[in-house]
Amino acid sequence: MEVKSAEFVASFPKQSLCPKDGRPEFAFIGRSNVGKSSLINMLTKKGLAKVSGTPGKTQLLNYFLINHTWYLVDLP
Repeated sequence: MEVKSAEFVASFPKQSLCPKDGRPEFAFIGRSNVGKSSLINMLTKKGLAKVSGTPGKTQLLNYFLINHTWYLVDLP
């Protein structure tokens, strides 16, 4: 699959506030500072996800819309 478009949608403090529009969601989970945000940037070929050398910087659910059809979610 080719990523033709990728855009940041929003950040949410809890799951109940996340989009509920029926689009599929694919999330990256893992320990702090293992490269989840860097992987999102590599896959989208953009610097959409903020990257830091300090563990635990991602503290919200960050939603990115891919090809206008599905969400890529960066989890804390």
